[in-house]
Amino acid sequence: QPLDQALAMLRKSYRFGQNSGIRQLAEAVNTSALTGAVLRHIRDADFEDVIWLNGHTPKPDPEQTLERICHHAITGSPEAFRNAGQGRVVNGNALPPPAGYRHYLELMNSASLTADSPRDTWDVHAKAVLEAFNDFQILCALRRGPWGVEGLNQRIAQQLLSERLIDKTEGWYTGRPVLVTGNDYNLGLMNGDIGVTFRVPWDTAADGQPKDTLRVAFPSGEADGGIRWISPSRLQQLETVYAMTVHKSQGSEFNHTCLVLPDRLSPVLTKELVYTGITRARNWFSLITGEAQVFKDSVEQQVVRASGLALRLAD
Repeated sequence: QPLDQALAMLRKSYRFGQNSGIRQLAEAVNTSALTGAVLRHIRDADFEDVIWLNGHTPKPDPEQTLERICHHAITGSPEAFRNAGQGRVVNGNALPPPAGYRHYLELMNSASLTADSPRDTWDVHAKAVLEAFNDFQILCALRRGPWGVEGLNQRIAQQLLSERLIDKTEGWYTGRPVLVTGNDYNLGLMNGDIGVTFRVPWDTAADGQPKDTLRVAFPSGEADGGIRWISPSRLQQLETVYAMTVHKSQGSEFNHTCLVLPDRLSPVLTKELVYTGITRARNWFSLITGEAQVFKDSVEQQVVRASGLALRLAD
């Protein structure tokens, strides 16, 4: 399968304002014009909406960089952006500063819902939590290894556990975000759908009292913005999604995306992939690199037809 089919690269993006740093960085990548001036702008947070978090360190310490990714995933690092992310107005609306995964988990835990709460109230709460989760997403070029989806999902979950934002990291737990990886027409779920796991008191114990159980909330996809609640036991094709591959992110948008590039070049690291990662961001974009040169080399590497190896690395 051609990589230019696997990673659809738009030639021009109309979603961003003329002065948007996301737009200017995307166009620089698209035209292979990643000049020293552009790199300085993103290193120094000259743009309101773009930051290269470790761009001033050509060869950062790997362990420190991975720890920084976890911190960024949890907080969104508003302090790294110009004016700490304060004061931005887009289309006449004031934007809240960047936020990480702490935001959706604290929102989830703030509700005082009970077995007597109407299902509509639970739906409204779940919708707000799903929207909060979609405020931020880590995107990776690779699937395996410390810089890939598998390694970062484990690291981020462990950090969330240490900060008592979740109560476990394996199996099913409250707050676990999941990505559907295959179509399930019986459940009405499609490849790429994202849900979040809730603890709900809807079952009944032997003594007749409400019993907590886990349900995964997915957007219904209907015009009414409803919620589809599904038992974890019915979900077969999925994975935890604190981090996802750029390939899986196609067709999605997030308020803030962080693109993680590894410490060495690989066949999957191309201009198309970097451009796709940047343009998944709606209002904020951050970059973290295992080595600075990999970012520049990736933009210079364009693959017309992908090998099976490249596609396996990507997904």
